[in-house]
Amino acid sequence: MISACSLFPVLSENNSSAALSAAADQIILLESRPSADVYNQIKRETGAEKIFRLSVFLTAKGKLLFTAPAGPDMNSGLEDLEFCVKAGLPLIQNLGIKPEVGIISGGRAGDLGRNRAVDQTITDAEALVKKLAAVGISAKHYTILIEDAVKEANFLILPDSLSGEMILKTAAGIGEGIEIGNILLLKAPKGAAIQSSKIYIEQLTQKADSKTLEILKEALTFSFR
Repeated sequence: MISACSLFPVLSENNSSAALSAAADQIILLESRPSADVYNQIKRETGAEKIFRLSVFLTAKGKLLFTAPAGPDMNSGLEDLEFCVKAGLPLIQNLGIKPEVGIISGGRAGDLGRNRAVDQTITDAEALVKKLAAVGISAKHYTILIEDAVKEANFLILPDSLSGEMILKTAAGIGEGIEIGNILLLKAPKGAAIQSSKIYIEQLTQKADSKTLEILKEALTFSFR
C-alpha cells in the first residue's frame, strides 16, 4: 500500500478540510487515456498552444520520479524543454519535494559526429544546462546514462516527448514501476498567458491504479492552500 505522506511531504501536515474543499474543483481528473478531442478542448478553454506531460511514477526500486516532456504534443527545440523545467519545478516544490534536475540526451560527448539527430540532443542538453544556470536553476547533463541520473536526480528532462512517453510506458506500463499520474503542462503562445488556474491530471498505462491518482489529486489540491 502506497503511503500518501511518504510520497508527497505536503500531505504530512495537518490538512485543512476547508482548504481542500475550496480548491478541489481546481484539479481536473481526465478520463483514462484521453482522446485528441479532450486535449483540443483544453486548448480552446485555456488558450494553450501546446500540452506536455509531467509524468509522476515510482521506479521498481520505489523512487519517486518526475519526467518531462511527454505527449500529446511534440516538443521542438530548447524553448519547449526550458518551459517544461520552469513549469514543472513549482509543481514539484508545492508537493513538498526538492527537485533535482537531470538532463538526458541521446549520447555521450564521445558520440558527437556519429549521427546528426543524436548530436542535436547532446548540444541541446548542454545549452539547456547553461540557460537554466543563467536564471539560477541548477541542472546536470547526464548524457544518455539515465541509470546514473536516477541515482541523483528526481526530475528528468528527456530529449523529446516520444522518449518521455516510452519511458513511462516501459517503466510503469510493462515494467515493475507504478504510474502515479501525469500533470499536464499548458504552454501558451508567445506573449500570451494561460486563461485558467485549473490543473489537469491523467493516467495512461493499463496497470495504473486510480487510487494513486487520487493521492496525487489530494496533494495538488492541498498545494493550493
